[in-house]
Amino acid sequence: MNHHKKAAGKPPRLADALLELCFNTYEVEEIQGDLYELFERRVSAYGVQKARRLYYTDVFRFLNPLARQRKIAPAYPSPSTPMMLRNYLKITLRTLRHDKVYAWLGVSGLALGIAAFVIIVAFIRYEYSYDKGHEQGERIYRVESLFYKGNDKTDHWATSTNGYGPAMAADFPEIESYTRINWNNSTRVVRYGQTKFREPRVCFVDSNFFTFFSYPVLKGDPATFLNAPNTVVISQRTAQKYFGNDDPIGKHLDISTIAAAYHCQVTGVFKDLPPTSTMQFDIVMSWQTSSKWVHNFWYQHSSYTFVRLRPGTHTGRLEARFPALAERYKTQAALKDHRWAIDLVPLSDIHLNPAKPNEIEEKGSRHAMQFLLALAFIILVTAYINYSNLSAAKAMDRAREAGIRKAVGATRISLMGQLLFEAFLFNAAALGVACVLVILAGNLLTKYLGLPPAFILWNHWSLYLALTAILGIGTCLSGLSPALMLAKVKAVSALKGQYIFPVSGARFRKGLVVVQFAFSLVLITGTLVVYGQLSYMQGQNLGVTIDQVLVLEAPIKTEDYYTKTESFKNELKALSGVAVVTSSGAVPGKEVGKFLANRRLHAGPEEETLYEMLPVDYEFISAYGLQLVAGRNFDRSRPTDQYGLILNESAVKQFGFHSVAAAIGEKVLLEANPGRSNEIIGVIKDYHQESLEQPFKPTILFMDPAFRWIPSNYFSLRIRTGDVPGVLEQVQSIWNQFFPESSLDYFFLDEFFQKQYRQDRQFGRLFLVFSSLAVFIACLGLLGLTSYSTNRRKKEISIRKVLGATVNSILSLLAWDTLKLVLLAAVIAIPVSFYVMGKWLEGYAFRMPLQISHWLLPMGLLVLVALTTISLLSIRAALTNPAKTLRNE
Repeated sequence: MNHHKKAAGKPPRLADALLELCFNTYEVEEIQGDLYELFERRVSAYGVQKARRLYYTDVFRFLNPLARQRKIAPAYPSPSTPMMLRNYLKITLRTLRHDKVYAWLGVSGLALGIAAFVIIVAFIRYEYSYDKGHEQGERIYRVESLFYKGNDKTDHWATSTNGYGPAMAADFPEIESYTRINWNNSTRVVRYGQTKFREPRVCFVDSNFFTFFSYPVLKGDPATFLNAPNTVVISQRTAQKYFGNDDPIGKHLDISTIAAAYHCQVTGVFKDLPPTSTMQFDIVMSWQTSSKWVHNFWYQHSSYTFVRLRPGTHTGRLEARFPALAERYKTQAALKDHRWAIDLVPLSDIHLNPAKPNEIEEKGSRHAMQFLLALAFIILVTAYINYSNLSAAKAMDRAREAGIRKAVGATRISLMGQLLFEAFLFNAAALGVACVLVILAGNLLTKYLGLPPAFILWNHWSLYLALTAILGIGTCLSGLSPALMLAKVKAVSALKGQYIFPVSGARFRKGLVVVQFAFSLVLITGTLVVYGQLSYMQGQNLGVTIDQVLVLEAPIKTEDYYTKTESFKNELKALSGVAVVTSSGAVPGKEVGKFLANRRLHAGPEEETLYEMLPVDYEFISAYGLQLVAGRNFDRSRPTDQYGLILNESAVKQFGFHSVAAAIGEKVLLEANPGRSNEIIGVIKDYHQESLEQPFKPTILFMDPAFRWIPSNYFSLRIRTGDVPGVLEQVQSIWNQFFPESSLDYFFLDEFFQKQYRQDRQFGRLFLVFSSLAVFIACLGLLGLTSYSTNRRKKEISIRKVLGATVNSILSLLAWDTLKLVLLAAVIAIPVSFYVMGKWLEGYAFRMPLQISHWLLPMGLLVLVALTTISLLSIRAALTNPAKTLRNE
């Protein structure tokens, strides 16, 4: 109540603010001196309310332009702008020399924060730059296939049939043009003379492929060089690989798979594709080279179809019209009862969209980019919170300086200008150091984090625009708080040493520290969860044995192929270093990718659903250590077993059997062979064919000779010796005897399987490096504020010691002030991190459970860091002789 009365007896603050805005400090103090005396007499004579009204009247008289002649000249005139800036620079340098620790903490924290922000944002920009260089690329869409049974979506594939493009172009006037690239069996052996290599991506493309897309062409006419059958266009790298410095145009390449061989003339050379292209290929063959029956086939989904839409086309309306179009073209019985639909995906979105079946390119992750962008801003905000807190804390020591400057005529604007100029110099210095750090860290990050070498585009205007924005916004945000604080300082109070900064400022700074601690807790928790999930996936029992397995890629087409491959396997089995040999259509770590729509024997066509079909041999289950849960394995002594089927548990559920035992002996109609049923002879336990990001998929293991058009692409050798080079030498010798026209290509399965987690490892390392950096920056801020707070409380500490306080009690007092902030930060951070990391884990079919240790460990670590920082600085103050401190006071 007394405080209220005291405030009510003061002149109106708004009127004073108007005076301070329109007059310099020297003038204001002269004018206010007279007005305050008059105000006090009026309060005694008329009361507070009338005195305040009359005070406004007097102020407005001074604001009248005719009253400006009463303006009082300052004792010292304001200097010119260049002189003032030079003075600001001197004061800033003097301040830095006086307090080197403050300067080091401020610049280093800002530099680290800006450098981390630049690196992360550059990487995110790089990931979002995929497929952005194509002319009219904003109107290009990939046609993806969707299947519905009733209202339920059963499948979503990245590929489409070869018939989608021509039919859509004929029926939908909104489509300006289309093109296709067929990835089916794209791994082929390419030969020129004695030079032969297995090329992983040799595809058929439409003749307009290089006019539809803007891939640079070095030789040949892109409008015509793929018009004729048996023509091929190769990359610059491939031309050097096969032809050296010779001109490749007009020369021929032999291109072969297990099923077919082509003799193609080189008609063009294109520039090596940039790493920011989702489609990576080195050799493309003309569409006319492929078998004519597949040119516009409406069933096999093995091509990417791209359409360019006319301007203003609404994709949703176009997608809604496709099912009716599909009904006119569906001729195969399989999946005919399903509703066929499409999803038009913008070209620039493909790279960061979640991976779908049949995709060939290496995907990015939009969720990971969103997490990293949030991390980048957290780091930058943390760095500026540090600097703002340190600046505001140091500003309290400069109250007397501000008072002196005001007394000699400095205006609030000039005082704020000085502090903003200092902030600009600090930010500019930090920005310069940050650029040096980014350059120095470039090589290290590209190696450790697996980032592309040129992910930071120094020659792009957007980078410099971002750096300029950081400098400008950072200067304002970091310099405005101390500038406003000192601009409010009363000269008389400051010179008397009686000015007290408002409590709200201290609370605001503590609030910023809480925000820092909350960010740190979220980041540490996120790091633990990311690495925990990665360890969980890599440590789980896969249900399949992948160690000591050497995988050979199958040879190309040769005479008497199946007889030769069987003889080849028998020769390998005879090697002393080889325990078992098996062949299969896919190996663990690779999508099976071959689908058939199957149903139980007495079910109708409407019961057909898709199953992954994995061709195997008699040794596959034993070679990979798969667990039979019902029935038996394929048996050579039973001739009918070549027509038998072995299902995994997911396939048993999808067929609708009540148990695995109930499936044994039942008959299944396979899609492409409806005239004969196949008997289920066994059920294996679900195993991880792909990474733990993917769920178990209904899979059928089979050997039926009628389905040899689904090839066995791999031979797997389980090695039982440590002499792997010796085994490889023997394998090479046997290979050359049987398949001299084909190159021997191999890999070790455990390494191949772990490649699936490359993106997760990269994200984990990125998160670890930059979250650790964010926590380190927060610790720098804590160090600076603790140091400043301890210095300001030396007198308090000395008085407590004189009154009998122990060193431990003083440390406890100082520590509790910080621990309260940590606990408050935990209250904020725990629910936020629980929600965020829960959403991130939803992207994994198999994920670890969140545990209380994911929050207790970060809290314990942060408390330990905080207490260590406080103790190092506070013990020295607590042990100082109180007489020395009080004598100085």
